[in-house]
Amino acid sequence: MLSRQEDNFVSKLVSGTIIINLIVTLMVGISLYNTKRHFHHLAEITTQNMAKSMEENLSDIFDKIDIGLSAVQREAERQLATGRIKKSEMNTYIQQQVAQLPELIGMIVTDAEGNIRYGTDITAGKPVNISDRNYFRQLQENPKAGMVVSSLIRGRVSGKWSLTLAKRINRPDGAFNGIVFGIFQASYFDNLFSQLDIGKGGAIGIRDLEFTLIALQPKGQEPGSQIGSRVISQKTRDIIAANPVTATYLTVFARDNKERMVTFRKAARYPFLVFATIAPGDYLAPWRTEAAIFLTLLAIFILATIISSRMIYKSRETALLHMEAKQYGEEMERKNKELEASLSRIKRLEGIIPICSYCKKIRNEEQSWEQLEKYLSDNSDAMFSHGICPECGEKLMKDLGS
Repeated sequence: MLSRQEDNFVSKLVSGTIIINLIVTLMVGISLYNTKRHFHHLAEITTQNMAKSMEENLSDIFDKIDIGLSAVQREAERQLATGRIKKSEMNTYIQQQVAQLPELIGMIVTDAEGNIRYGTDITAGKPVNISDRNYFRQLQENPKAGMVVSSLIRGRVSGKWSLTLAKRINRPDGAFNGIVFGIFQASYFDNLFSQLDIGKGGAIGIRDLEFTLIALQPKGQEPGSQIGSRVISQKTRDIIAANPVTATYLTVFARDNKERMVTFRKAARYPFLVFATIAPGDYLAPWRTEAAIFLTLLAIFILATIISSRMIYKSRETALLHMEAKQYGEEMERKNKELEASLSRIKRLEGIIPICSYCKKIRNEEQSWEQLEKYLSDNSDAMFSHGICPECGEKLMKDLGS
């Protein structure tokens, strides 16, 4: 019976310990899962804020350049209205505008045929014609084009990447009379990006609508990280096609095969896409620290419950041993008493027993006389059945007959 109770106790103790540990483990797991989701959400917000900030900065820079180009455009059209453009006055005015636009490395004005006429860094005696450039033809053909941004151009001599931003110049009658354009060096974005904390594995970049990489910080060694590259994952292409304005997602970069949280935004007024990325290794670092602490505490808790269960089992086992010892002692005491009683009865039946020679009564220890059968019954295990012997029977019959 005791063994069965002991088995039930051990079974309940083990089951209880396992259930408690499973519940606590589940709670820790749910907590870590929710915390990880929270850090993912914070990463999304961070990349969204970075992308929005960069898109606004890019738009502000190009808006400022647009204002400078528009000022030169109006000055050229004003001078044309007087009959002709005065070279010295136009060059001076262009220099004044460029001085206010550190983003530009130069500003130039052409005539209607695409010949460079006025501006900064013009080499005398070396005529240059840009009528074959797409941005020139686009402005020549479309009076309402506004400011046109060229595709990425790499200088043949300097090897530096740049963008050309251009506006149309009209004669007083509205006819095309050339363009004014500014040269924007792509490296300008490097200083702008360096002010952002993007983490060790993060990156921020700008691409045009053809996915050509215009700027990237930090720059990698792989070919896909080089300015002018069009390497981009198919997932990103599909997401941009489905969400042309902005989206946030996790993807593995095609250029280095590493996963990042990405937010892209299309510039509102310009043909650019701004990308802000954070690596999970950066934004999940606090979560991993928290997870390590939680898992350590969980391991300590599980170990403590196991030790506590073992101590409870040992305590229970000790209590049962004490109880068994007590029961054994009580049993031994009971048997000792029975043995003593038996020995006492045996002693009383040994030796000389005082008995009446006439009535056969026996004098007991209390010095009173009692029937023989009662004395023997009280002091031994003997039992009596009453009957009559033949001699007594004859005598009784004779007495009854008389």
